[in-house]
Amino acid sequence: MISGVSIGAGLAVGMAVPAYTVYDSVSKMTPGRAEYTANIFQELLPVTDTFENIKPAAEKVLEKSGLKAKGVKIAFIDGTKESLEHLKHLCESEVGIKNSFQRRMKDNYFETFKNGANAAFFPKNNECVVHTERLYDNIFHELGHAMNKNGNFFTKSLQKARVITPFGASIIAPIALATALFHKVDKTKPKEQKGFLEKTNDFIAEHAVGLTALSYVPMLAEEGLASIRGLKAVKPHVTKEVFGKLAKNYAIAWGTYGLIAAGVTAGVAAGIALAKHIRNSASD
Repeated sequence: MISGVSIGAGLAVGMAVPAYTVYDSVSKMTPGRAEYTANIFQELLPVTDTFENIKPAAEKVLEKSGLKAKGVKIAFIDGTKESLEHLKHLCESEVGIKNSFQRRMKDNYFETFKNGANAAFFPKNNECVVHTERLYDNIFHELGHAMNKNGNFFTKSLQKARVITPFGASIIAPIALATALFHKVDKTKPKEQKGFLEKTNDFIAEHAVGLTALSYVPMLAEEGLASIRGLKAVKPHVTKEVFGKLAKNYAIAWGTYGLIAAGVTAGVAAGIALAKHIRNSASD
């Protein structure tokens, strides 16, 4: 009974952050929610310059970086029928519409970018999407993602490795947490007598927190590299003041990914600690 309670409590605490992260990403994006999200991001990442100045700088980066020659494009969403139709096409081709989940995500993407609640690089379409009124100065970060996708083997691999953290929730976290909670490491048994599966479970159970943290390295590295490359490319095309503001905004944005990684990792650690505490208290 105590074992079941400890495992249940550990799972509940350990999975709280990733569960919320996934829920927040896949729940229906209404126009009102998109508007609210856009306002939050606009406060978090204040505008650095006018769109009239940012757009030509982005086009120069696109040209001089070689991205344009590689087929990369920028979609400026301005609310016109033409731009919204193009956005709809991008969302459908990027996510798909074969099942209800894909259709939900396609609709969520459409509402998000229609209202300027985010900016993004769509790797399947090789296209950056930014609103003309909100978060448009994130375009250089998104072009950095395009550089990674169209770069060398390392940067391409780094971007592909982000499948480990879909919607910001590590797929390693639940595996590591469950193994740590359900598998008991037999420290009285010599390693030579343990099989491959038992040794593997021992390793995961003993390093669950570290493995969870490690799973976020590709996402954090790729996000950071995108900002660095985007900033380096735009530096000759903006004023020193604007460049400083961009660098600050991109650092703040990177920090939000770091908070998610820290939250999920801390949750796994707390879940394991709570389960252990419950078991130890029961045995006293």
